[in-house]
Amino acid sequence: MELPVVFRPRMLRTVGLILAPLVTAAFVAASIAFTVIEWRSWRAGADSVWMIGLGLLLSAIILRFATIVARADEDGLFVRNILLTRRYAWSQIVGVSYSEPLGDSWATLSLSDGTTAAVMAIQAADGPRAAAAANHLRILVDEHTPSGGTP
Repeated sequence: MELPVVFRPRMLRTVGLILAPLVTAAFVAASIAFTVIEWRSWRAGADSVWMIGLGLLLSAIILRFATIVARADEDGLFVRNILLTRRYAWSQIVGVSYSEPLGDSWATLSLSDGTTAAVMAIQAADGPRAAAAANHLRILVDEHTPSGGTP
């Protein structure tokens, strides 16, 4: 198969890219509104900074969810999940498992050292598209590690 191939969770990305600026705008609007109505316990300077800062922090977290990705190229698989970002050489990947009927939320890599790693870019929320993406990733693993793992 032709590389590079990019896997992204469609629904999560779309919602995140729309929601992040809306959250920031809502916190800025609330900060301005509390200042304008002269709410008794609201200190316009310090409280406004904290309110806007909190909105930016929440937006950054939402954007991190929106940037979840798995990118396959000739050298291996790059995986960016919520907290961790890793690159796996093809020789490290033994297999790919994903079964929505069995309750898998996202695809999982079986690694040659006996551990597993989540691929959150292929997730159940995308329905049949996720199953197709997991199958595509399985094919890529099979093509690049014909012996089923470390050569």
